[in-house]
Parts: sequence; C-alpha cells; structure tokens
Amino acid sequence: MLTVRAPQKPILSPEEIAAKLGIPAPTPEQAEVIAAPLEPMVVVAGAGSGKSETMAGRVVWLVANGFVRPDQVLGLTFTNKAAAELAERVRKRLGQLAASGLIPPELLDHEPAVSTYHAYAARLFTDHALRDGLEPAMRLATPAVAWQLAAQVVGQYDGPMDKVDLTPPSVTAAVLELAGELAEHLCEPDDVRGFGRWLRDRFAELPGKPIAAQRKVIERQEVREQLLPLVEAYQRLKRERGLLDHGDQVALAARIALRHPEVGAVERGRYAVVLLDEYQDTSHAQLELLRALYGGGHPVTAVGDPCQSIYGWRGASAGNLLRFPGHFPTRTGEPAPVKCLSVSFRNGERVLGVAARIQEPLRAEAREVPVLTPGPNRRGRGRVVCAFHRTAEEEAEWIAGLVDGLLRGEGAAAAGSSLGVAVPREGAPDGLPWPEGERDPDRPAVSPKDIAILVRKRSQFAALRRALEDRGIPVEVVGLGGLLMVPEVADIVATLRALYDPTAGDALLRLLAGPRWRIGPADLKTLGDLARELTKELREGRREGDPLENAVAELAEEQGNLIDALDELPDRPDWLARFSPRARERLPALALELRALRAHAGRPLPELIGEVERRLRLDIEVAAKGGNPLAARADLDAFLDIAARFAGESEDGTLGAFLAYLKAAETEEFGLKTAEAGQVGETDTVKLMTVHMAKGLEWPVVIVPGLSQATTQKGWVTKGSLFPAAPVTNPRWTENPRKLPYPLRGDRTDLPRLPSLERDALTAFEEDCRARDLLEERRLAYVAVTRAHYLLVASGFRWGTSSRPLEPSMFLEEIRAKGAEVARWWDGDEEENPLLADPPRADWPQVGVPDPVREGARLVEEALAARAEQDAAGAERDAAEAERDTAGAVFADPVGDLSPEDRERMRAWARDTELLLRERAEHHHRAGQVVELPDRLTVSSLVTLAADPVAFAQSVRRPLPRKPAPHARRGTAFHRWLETRWGQQRLLDESDLPGAADEQSGDADLAELQELFERSEWARRTPVDQEVPFQMVIGDRLVRGRMDAVFREGDGYVVVDWRTGRRPQGEEAEAAAVQLAAYRLAWSALAGVPLEKVSAAFHYVRYNETHRPVDLLDAAGLTALIERIPAE
Repeated sequence: MLTVRAPQKPILSPEEIAAKLGIPAPTPEQAEVIAAPLEPMVVVAGAGSGKSETMAGRVVWLVANGFVRPDQVLGLTFTNKAAAELAERVRKRLGQLAASGLIPPELLDHEPAVSTYHAYAARLFTDHALRDGLEPAMRLATPAVAWQLAAQVVGQYDGPMDKVDLTPPSVTAAVLELAGELAEHLCEPDDVRGFGRWLRDRFAELPGKPIAAQRKVIERQEVREQLLPLVEAYQRLKRERGLLDHGDQVALAARIALRHPEVGAVERGRYAVVLLDEYQDTSHAQLELLRALYGGGHPVTAVGDPCQSIYGWRGASAGNLLRFPGHFPTRTGEPAPVKCLSVSFRNGERVLGVAARIQEPLRAEAREVPVLTPGPNRRGRGRVVCAFHRTAEEEAEWIAGLVDGLLRGEGAAAAGSSLGVAVPREGAPDGLPWPEGERDPDRPAVSPKDIAILVRKRSQFAALRRALEDRGIPVEVVGLGGLLMVPEVADIVATLRALYDPTAGDALLRLLAGPRWRIGPADLKTLGDLARELTKELREGRREGDPLENAVAELAEEQGNLIDALDELPDRPDWLARFSPRARERLPALALELRALRAHAGRPLPELIGEVERRLRLDIEVAAKGGNPLAARADLDAFLDIAARFAGESEDGTLGAFLAYLKAAETEEFGLKTAEAGQVGETDTVKLMTVHMAKGLEWPVVIVPGLSQATTQKGWVTKGSLFPAAPVTNPRWTENPRKLPYPLRGDRTDLPRLPSLERDALTAFEEDCRARDLLEERRLAYVAVTRAHYLLVASGFRWGTSSRPLEPSMFLEEIRAKGAEVARWWDGDEEENPLLADPPRADWPQVGVPDPVREGARLVEEALAARAEQDAAGAERDAAEAERDTAGAVFADPVGDLSPEDRERMRAWARDTELLLRERAEHHHRAGQVVELPDRLTVSSLVTLAADPVAFAQSVRRPLPRKPAPHARRGTAFHRWLETRWGQQRLLDESDLPGAADEQSGDADLAELQELFERSEWARRTPVDQEVPFQMVIGDRLVRGRMDAVFREGDGYVVVDWRTGRRPQGEEAEAAAVQLAAYRLAWSALAGVPLEKVSAAFHYVRYNETHRPVDLLDAAGLTALIERIPAE
C-alpha cells in the first residue's frame, strides 16, 4: 500500500507549485486558504472570486507536500456539473504534478472523492442503513416518480379534506413540499400536531373576539394537519416500494450519523480532509449530518457566499455559513477561523461597483462578506447601462434592438437601442478589446450564446421572446416552467390534453383559434351550441328522480363538451351545414387528426409527442424561422428531453401522469424540483431564463429586464411588483399550510419569531417577514448582476398589464445612482395605462411569415394570375399535355415581367414538384412491406394481432381512428363500481381503465349490471388484488396491461377479466383468450408462483357465465404470436 509522509512544515508554497505547473500565481488571499493548517476553516468567497480554483489548489498543495493522499480528500458540492468540473480540475493539476516529478506517479492511481451532497448521503445510507434497521438496497425516486407516488396517494385518500381548498395537482404539490420540509428539518408529523395544540392554546387565551388574522393562523394549521395523513401515506408508500426521495436520503443519513457515532469514526478515518462547496445552500439536515461526521476539529473547509443564498424556499439556510465557526470548532474548542476571497476574476470593475451597491444591506447582515475588487483582467473593464421605459412592450422592443446591434457588431444608434457607443466588430461588449486568450479569433465579436436575459417572473418570457424572434434572433427558454409558455410547446401540450381529457375544452380552443385552424368566434359559438345539444342527447336516459344527478347534468348542459362535439362532426353532415364554408373544411379535418392521434396514445411519451409535432407541422414551422436549424428547434428538443426523462424515470409513465406533472410545473412559480433544473443547452442561442436558474452561470452580456416595483403606503412591496417581487406562493407559515412552522425548523434562530397570537405580535411578525422577503429579493438581484462579465443592462417600465402604474425598482435606482449609463428614462406622469386605454390592433390570428416565404408566395401568386389570364384568353392545350405540364408551364413559361432569376427559381420548384409526385406514385404501387412492431405493446394489441394479423399490421403502419369519450366513459362505469364495492380505488389513466379494450362492452344500464353481478359466484368472494398494472418482456417487446381482479383458488390463483358485453364465439373467442394468457403469465411472475398454479377466466356479467379457456398460450406461444406479424 502506498504511504505518504506527513511533513512538519510545507516543502512547496502555493506560489512555487503554480510556477512549476505554469499557471497564474494565486492571490495572497487564495494562497492563505490553500496553505492553511489542517483544521476547520470557513472561506467567504464572493461571486467570481475563484473559489473552485482555490479548492483545487488546496488539494494539490496538500498532496504535493505529502499531507494526504488524493483518495483521502472528500469534496462535496450541489450539482453533478460542479462536481465533475472540480474533479477534472484536480485530476489535471495532479497529472501536471506527476509529470513535473513533484509527486510519485503511483499517486495518480488514487483520486479524490468528489460528489454532490445528496450522492454522498446516499452512499452513506447504503453503507450503514443496517445499523438503523433499514434496507440498504432502497432506490432513489426521481422527481417524476415522487410526483406519481404522491399523486397516487392523493387519488386514493378518502379521509377528511373539508379544510383543504385545492385541486388534486395542487394537493400533490403540497404533500411533496410539506414532506420535503419535514425531512429537511428532521421533523416528524407528530411534532406539527403538537405545535398545533400549542397554537390552539394561545388562541384560547386571546381576550375578546379574535380578528381575521388570528383566525387565519389557526385555519392554516388545520389545513396543514389535514395534509399530514397524506404525507404519512406518501412516506409509507415509498417504504413499501423500496424508494427514497432526495429529502429522505439526507434525513435518514443524518439520523444514522447522529444515532451511531461509529459511523463518523469510519468516515473520518477514510477522509483526512473535507471540502464543502456552496455551503450557504446547505439545509439543516445536511448541517446535522456533517456535524455528526466531521465535528470536533476535523479539517473541514467550507466555502460559500451568504449574499448568494437564494434557495431558502427549498430548505437552504444562509445562516449555516455564518455559524460555521461555532458549529465546527477547532480541536482546542476555539471558533474556526474565517478567511475571505475578495478579488473577482469574472466581473468588470463597473459591474462590481453596481454589485457592491446592491450588496450593502446584505453586508450589514453578514459583516464577514468582503467588498469585491476586480482582478488584473477586469480592471477598468465593464459597462453598465440602465433604462426606464413607458411600457413593457417598449422595453421588449428596446432589448431586442440592443441584442440585434450587439450581434451585428453595431452601436446602439445603428441598432436603434440608444446605447450610444459603437461596439467594434472585433471588440468585447464593453467596447474594449477582448483580453488575451478569452476569444477564438475565428469567433464573431458577440454571438447569441454570449447573451443571457434574466427575468424575475416567467410571465415576462412571452413579450421578450416574441420581440427577439421578430428580429430573427435565435432564443432558447431554459427550464420546464418557461418552456410551457413557448407557443410551439404550448400547442403540443394543448393537443395532448385534448387527446387525454374529454373535458379539456380550453385546450381545444387554443388549437381552434390558433394560426393553423383559424376558426372564428361565430363558428366557435356554433360548436359550443352543438356541444350543449350533444350533452342533452346523452342525458336522455338518466333517472329523473335524483336531484343531485339532475343538478350535475344541468351544469354539464350549460357548459357542453367541445371535444365530444368536434369528434361528432365528421359523422353528422347536418351539423356541418351550420358552419361557415371554411369551418366546414377545417373542423372535420381537425377531428380526424385528433382521432388518428388517439390511436397513438398508448405509445411511449417521446414517440407520441414526436407524432403530435409532426401532425401539427411544428417541425416545419420552426424550420421556417430561418437561421441555425438546431437553434430553431432548441425549445422543442428541450421539451422532448423532459418527456423522455419523465418516461424513463417513471414506474408508469402514462400520458395522464405527465400532464398532471406539467400542470404543477406550470402553476408553481419556482417550478418543480426537476432533474433538468440548471441545464443550459450548448446551442448558439440567446438564453432566456429566471434568475433562480442562472445561479452558477455567467455570460459576457447579461440583461435584467422588468426592474419595476409597486409598493404600499408603508413602502412594502405589494402585488403587481416585478423585481423586487411579492412572493406568489406565500413563504410564511401563518399564511401557507405547505410551510413548516418556523419554531419547528432547524434554522429558527434566523427567522422571525411569533411568541403569541396577540395583535401586536402578529403585526411585528408580519413586518419582520416582509423585511426578510425583501432581503431575499436583494440576494436575487445580486446574483443577477454578478452573472455579467463585460456588459450589464438593467431596465424597467411604468406600464404593464395592470391599471396600476409601476415605479423604477429600488435596485434600478441604485444601479442608476452608481453611475450607470442612462440610455433612456421615461418620466411622464400619465395616470392611465396606454396599453389599456388604446388597445393595440393586430391581424388575427398572428402568423409570423418570414420574408423569403412571403416572396415565394408572391411569385406563385403572380405566376398563377398570369396563367389564369392566358387561359381566359383562350389558350388551347391538349388535355393530356396540360395534365402533364401544368406545374412546369406555370413556372417555366415567361409570365408577366418576372426577372430571369425569378423564372429560374420557379423552374427549380417545378422540378422538385415533379419528383415528389413521381415518388408518391411509386409509393402507391410499391409491394407489401415488412412492418416493424412497436417497442411497447398493450395486451389489447396482442388480441388484435391474434384475431387478424394483417389488420394489425395495417394499424401499425396507418393507425385507425378510435371513437373517443362518451362511449368509453360509459363502458367503465361498472368497473369503477367494482373497485368501490371491494373498498379499493386506484389512480387510473383513462387509457388503462378496465374495459377500454373490451370491444363487446355496450351501454348497459349500471343498475342492471350491478344486480346481475350480485347473483354471481364472484360476489361472495374477495379478491387478493384488483386493477393490477404490469409490464413484462415477451420476446423482445415490452407488453403492458392491467388485470381486473385476482382471486385465491385452492393452492393457486385465478385471474378474472370482467366482460359486460356478449360472449364471443369461434375464432373471436380464441383470439380473446390471448388476453387471459398474458394475464396468467404476468401474475405468475408478480406472485412468484409456477405458471401451472395460475388459471384465468372471463366472467360475462350480463349472462352470469364464467368461461375458462383451456390450453392457454405460455411464454413461448406468446413470443411466437408477436413474431408472426406479416408484410402488409
């Protein structure tokens, strides 16, 4: 084993090592940190101060001087990207050390352990779970899986919810958030209940009649306590499935470390030195874990910046960094020393001046934070521009003009941006030459990916994106919440909702009124009238004596069902006659398109979304924008990646679960804690994202729009303010039942206190919370401005979409006062919003058509018009020749006064058209082709394959439309009744509902079916399980399905499928038996019993007959079945 000596004093200084490695020497502050003694230490490192390089330098210095081996160093950070970058930097430096002969080459066989905090906690849990009686093989539940588990709990819950006024997706989000807060603060649900008793005691002590604010605190606690059983059920379900979420990983690891001191001894023996990055973002659970493992004087170095602690809403506590000296004292019991890094190598000097002004109140709270000074490469550099506009639209146009000018290498005057100083084509964005080595000579001065636009709220995306695209500037929206606001993505989501949810009329309206179908208001009203008529038809058979049913039906009549009505149109010519001529063509076409897409609803999510994109022709639409095709597709590709990740991570990645997940991401201001958070594409596009998403990133040019605020008479930020913003989701536990009460949090000493429910105490608590919220906004502003290397642009506006005027943000005023260039500053005193007083007029629908497309259309129109004139003049042509040469004649004959270039272009179009027509003709006469089966099949697909292989092959190649909502919903009523009869109800995707594949199921009266079932043998038995989802591999295909019910029978089992229609005969019955064969095989695998111990049966409810086919196919027989699909 390789040993390393531990010298009494260092042999090499940080400066000597840097000289031997040929890298810049560290600053005196960095050198002091790198060569610090082996004891606890906290480093307060400002933005861009080289903390990553300093951490790598410390590892190299320790190894080079023989204090530790590389594998005795542990480095922890928050993202995989940061961990990988730090590991690569250390690996490179160590390799240089070995090459220079400063360390033995054998040391390179040992690498430092660099990972994320959560990954380290997961490893610790796996190694030591048995000490606490836990199963070490538990798997990590990704955010998508956690969402599905919580949604399942919500769907099954039948406890009291009278205090909870939230939709199911919002309840799911609340359960996840409250469960996360409990885990982050090592708190139990009973602690919350105990606090509730304390609150009610304080409420009972109040004199006189309680005011609304006092009652609200109790009401929110009651909601919180009604959510707790859901949280506990969610936790139980995770344990049953052998799953952990991210909060569990850290919380369970912390509990193990706290209960078993020997775990800390093992870890301290393994890692002689520990480096903690971004320590200001650690939670209470992470703090307790690290203290239990590495307290008592172990050499732990924490690095962070409390001014950049912007994740308090998800458990981070900036106070952890400031309290580090007391939490991790030296071996002598003294507080750990505090060191600073105050030289910034990222921001230009003028940008740092602005950052320091915004940072002032934050430094007053944390006096250890240094004022940043520019490094040698940033002295005298940087430009800061500010502006205040009349309206939000003017701001967006101004920003687009500025970006356009930067990309063209023009000054603000040329671009119409009022910047005032030209940017040389070979210069940096601040007007000076690029520092040596920072820019590839072949790269343009400024490219789109050098620019980021950072907003406070996602609602700002639309106007900015539209203004940029109008100028042909490629732009990419980063983050799932923002992506859902991109028009192409919104169209895909609307189509998916229209496919899945028969009541999603709002989604259908988006498609109908959009630029593709262009259905006008009169035709939309007609469709609504028909929807109500259809609803009346469907309720004709209801029972008149049920008042509740009458009320529900009358409400449905008032609303109607647009999706059902649209689907009826192709089959009802009398209805079509009531629409305009164009609507008579477009509406049936859309109905048939949706029918065709429903045939793909069972396919994997990425394939389904790809098919929707193709049908909506969005690929053509984004390609028509021009420019780099990869950049044009960036948003669509990002959404496809999210869908693929959801499908891959989820246990049951259904369309319904995905839509619920998207709904929550859309409604949550911060979005969900998704795996894609922080991932920024490498495409050459302007990045549009929220400030939260920008943490840890940097660009040469940063633009911060929307610096406008609205305040109360007392000066507090109020609703409608942009930046600083009033929280959309109230962070106070007295207002938001998702939040853990502050007295139960581990960082309660940093938070406002509420000692009682007296009026004065509530008022003081409210003011303290508002002040804290404002500091959180200031941290965000500091993060935003410190992302810029050379050019920082800050702007705001007076009038947005509200009737209330806005004023320049306090941050914008501070930037202006610090000497920023004022490009424009609107200081009018209008009292009415011009955007509302004089609404803008525009063509409907808005269809952006690039100039080349317009030019091509003009040429075609001119050519067709000229040809029409020739025909009208009596030009005679042979019919066959005309049919053959129509396209060529239109474009090849000299017409009008077209230029030679235009005529040549038309001849090229004619050639392309002829080739396409010839290819289509050859395709129609082509012989039968071999059809490739989909990667995933449903059990109903196997039944179709057994009944008619040719028809199945045709359906794979050309999916046939399926009749949607009304019949399908009625066909599942009996199965739903059975679920409730046996006291079990699960969340089901509509495509998975039992009976959906039962082609014999009719519109039988539910009461009659219930009565018939009660006479059967099965009514007297209790199933082992019901609605059992499964997936298994048959041959090389994944087969998915759901079994209706499983009963014990002797020493085995019988799987029963309920049928409400007639009993099939002959070949039809043989094909149906394939369904039972698949169920039998699946239950054998799920229950772990031999196949011969499992039988299967159809029970035909209407006839009270149970049919048990013999000689059901086994695994080999089903494999042979799926391999027999023929050529079409």
